[in-house]
Amino acid sequence: MCSIYTRSAYSWAGRFSETSYDLGEVVYNRPPTVNLGIRRSEEERIAVETASRFGSKPNTYFCAVANDVTLNVALKGEEPQIGQDAHLSITVKNSSAERRSISLHCQVVVIYYTGVQKGTVKKDDISVNLKPREVQTLEWTLPYDQYKNQLVDQAALMLTVTGRVSETKQVLATQFNFRLRTPDIVITPVGDAVVGRETVAKITFKNPLQCVLKNAAFHIEGLGLQTTEVIIFGDMGSLATINLTVKFTPILPGLRKLLASLDCDQLTQVHGVADIFVKQM
Repeated sequence: MCSIYTRSAYSWAGRFSETSYDLGEVVYNRPPTVNLGIRRSEEERIAVETASRFGSKPNTYFCAVANDVTLNVALKGEEPQIGQDAHLSITVKNSSAERRSISLHCQVVVIYYTGVQKGTVKKDDISVNLKPREVQTLEWTLPYDQYKNQLVDQAALMLTVTGRVSETKQVLATQFNFRLRTPDIVITPVGDAVVGRETVAKITFKNPLQCVLKNAAFHIEGLGLQTTEVIIFGDMGSLATINLTVKFTPILPGLRKLLASLDCDQLTQVHGVADIFVKQM
């Protein structure tokens, strides 16, 4: 017979379970064994202990002597753009008056917009030695070459950091979701827009990827400005910048929006918008 655990309680252990399957908001999986000795790695043991704390028997496993070390993950600078390395920071703080030695396990996975994991991109281990009351901020980088062939729509990733304090046996665990920002299409109106008179706008876009975008096309539209127009561009070179000129004749006065979007298999969710005030003739 299988047991039922809520996702909040056992999401940490689910990815290590040999028998688990997802049905909506409930995860069915084999209950974790109490004997940690049969687990394959320290990372797996930490995952099970963390999940256990939020279950019906939070005291199943050995409790830490002290919980005086904290762990935090954040983006370093602005949200990273797709095609570039992602830079994050891992901050470890020792609140005690004694030294602390911590072993951290880091893992990044690509996730769909639903939260379902696609696959692991990078894993590594970090050892941290803290003096009393010391705070260390570690720089952690995800290179473009390691994620370029793994991304899906929304370009979302999740960094999981787990660890254990050697002196107190305290378990550390945190997850950090982030996404890679797609570039914008820049639309620049040229001159004044007047009802019934041809107007010009320039479109600029730079390919952020170190590969050729195949069969790229741009969709241009704007309510009161023009119906949808498709511009077939073809192949766009690696890191290339393109400039297009579009012409349209406004039919309605007032503040209007001109929209542009890129249609390409290698790069999705790319858009641009410009406000255009149309004068009455």
